[in-house]
Amino acid sequence: MDKKRIIIGLAIATVFVFLFCLIPAKSPVALLILLGICGLGSWEFYNLLHAGGMPASKKWGTVSGLVLVAATWFYMLESKKLAIHQNFPPDTLLWSVMTVVIIANFFRSLAYKDMRTGLENCLGTLLGILYVPFLWSFFVRVFLSGDLDQPGWAGFYLLLCMKLADSGGYFVGTKFGKHRLAPVISPKKSWEGLLGGVIFCTAANMIWLVVSQGRIGSFDFSFVHALALGILFPLVGTAGDLVESMFKRAVDVKDSNTMVYGLGGVLDMIDSLLFAAPMLYIYMQFILS
Repeated sequence: MDKKRIIIGLAIATVFVFLFCLIPAKSPVALLILLGICGLGSWEFYNLLHAGGMPASKKWGTVSGLVLVAATWFYMLESKKLAIHQNFPPDTLLWSVMTVVIIANFFRSLAYKDMRTGLENCLGTLLGILYVPFLWSFFVRVFLSGDLDQPGWAGFYLLLCMKLADSGGYFVGTKFGKHRLAPVISPKKSWEGLLGGVIFCTAANMIWLVVSQGRIGSFDFSFVHALALGILFPLVGTAGDLVESMFKRAVDVKDSNTMVYGLGGVLDMIDSLLFAAPMLYIYMQFILS
């Protein structure tokens, strides 16, 4: 095992624990942190596309994505104020912003003299917006799903589950992994590692169930839900890992960035969250509500 990687990972986790436990969910500081993570992740993804010779507007796509995430933040904070009357639901403004962002990218492709280049650039830019900011906006929704005067406990719960699932997969997979899960995409992942992730994540859910007295944000959840989420998080998170691995393998890049030893870039650290956050939000809205 790489001890340096483990120590750095724990140090980063400790910083995030303090951030989630001390800053109120509605604080502008929290917004800046979430925007910073999204911006770095988007920038790294566009660098992957460029490394593979795929055209995309890095600056335009990153800024467009940040606008979408910021719009999600303000929608969650001001949803009641925006509900002026029944024919104008609060999410109308949010989806209007997203529509403008997408259409603006299509219109931008018209400026290219070479139509093929314009089309490819538009598709690459939109892919980056959908993969990072759009999926990350669901983490923002989860983060703001509880009491806004309190820290974003639901976001902390999601981060805790996913990082423990990742840690369980790493420890068990490193020591006992023999059966490859996806040898073409990610040769190091194993079925044993996935099982380790399920065990660690399920344990985290059971502890959270007791400590939170059965609450995720403003939603109640029971033993059955804790068990179900303990299985779903590693499955969906592993899918997220494999998707990013597919992107990196397609362009022959090991890490999205090398800013953090052993962990790569920001995108490498949030790839599982990008898929787990929408899953949790949908679960909360349709099953826990």
